[in-house]
Amino acid sequence: MNVFKRIHDIFSSNVNHALDKMEDPAKMIRYTIVEMENSLAKAKDSAAQTLANIRAREVELKSEKEAVARWEVRAQLAVKNGKDDLAREAISEKQAAGAKVTALETEISELKNINASQEAQIVKLTEKLEEVKGKERTLVARAQHAKEKIKIEKQISSTDCGAAIKRFNEMEEKVERLEAEAAVASKNYENEAKFTEMESNDSIDKELAELKAKINGSVVAAEPAEAPASQAKKG
Repeated sequence: MNVFKRIHDIFSSNVNHALDKMEDPAKMIRYTIVEMENSLAKAKDSAAQTLANIRAREVELKSEKEAVARWEVRAQLAVKNGKDDLAREAISEKQAAGAKVTALETEISELKNINASQEAQIVKLTEKLEEVKGKERTLVARAQHAKEKIKIEKQISSTDCGAAIKRFNEMEEKVERLEAEAAVASKNYENEAKFTEMESNDSIDKELAELKAKINGSVVAAEPAEAPASQAKKG
């Protein structure tokens, strides 16, 4: 199974589980990082084992190549000495060693390809792990935000919106009635002040008129008494 697909599945599963169960996203992300670290350690162990197998097969390959060369020399020596039966035996051993050489070279080539793939995965896994560690705070914040969003959405969906809107409308109507009453009270106060002012002015004007009439009346009454005296003065 692809290592990175497994990591992606683990991460997605853990985060989704954390959000669904309303668990702590920070702990789940930390757990995912630990699992990635464990996967990296296993990948390194596997690569190290493959490399050890390559080294062991290379030792065997060297030995079999030496055997091929040795049986070649022996076959030639047997032919020179007229020992055809020994020459046949040497050639048979040489061919057997040659077959092992071919098999080992094929196996070593395959192991090297596997090791190259393992090393590439280790590099990618290391980079991904460092990336996740570097983004851990951001991921925790995003997960926490998503968690809170889910919580709020659930609260909204569970709330009786119709009842809430009705209560809001009733409150709005109460506020409007209070405002209207306040406006009427203010208007009445203004009118009362105007009436009070007019009544005060009327009282002042009336008293002023009475005062003027009184003074004018006194002046009119005084003028006839002074007339004879003036006439006597003239005579």
